[in-house]
Amino acid sequence: MKRTIILLTSFVWMLLSAYGAEGDKNDPIRDQLKWMAPAAPSNDEGDIENIYIDYVTPDGQVHHIVCELPWPTSANVFGGGEIEEEDINFDGIPDMQVTVGFFDGTGHNPMYMYYVWDVKTHEFKELPDPLFIAPALDPESRSITNRLTQENPANHYSYTIYYQEYVWKGDQLELTHEWSEEFSLEQE
Repeated sequence: MKRTIILLTSFVWMLLSAYGAEGDKNDPIRDQLKWMAPAAPSNDEGDIENIYIDYVTPDGQVHHIVCELPWPTSANVFGGGEIEEEDINFDGIPDMQVTVGFFDGTGHNPMYMYYVWDVKTHEFKELPDPLFIAPALDPESRSITNRLTQENPANHYSYTIYYQEYVWKGDQLELTHEWSEEFSLEQE
């Protein structure tokens, strides 16, 4: 038996739909999108593999986005499904960020998929690097920095943070820099 989990409340969808009334968007098609309630149906084993998001453009065309999770997740512990408008490419038009779960059980590493609004085709396009972990957006440098926090297995009082910085060059996102930092917590 399949179960469908509704991910966002009507209130959140009203906020997404109403966003076009203000802000600095400059694409009238994007302003007039009508959102349909997203869903994450579980399979016969009770796992969620995909999030389904639909929206309708003013011409009545229904657009389907299938957001594939990095790995099947039990519906009982699914920690994803939040959809937010974020200006990922810093062009003033809201794009879409979808939470797809956590990289591990620490709670420090939420995973996201990004979909950028294409003003030419009037559709959301998935970014080529589909998975971002605890990203930080910097409009000034037009960059997105991934941050993966991992506890060191040999010493539970230390951890390492791995960073990847992506910068927009034209309409392409390019990996420009990678580094890591070690941290140690003092024992009491």
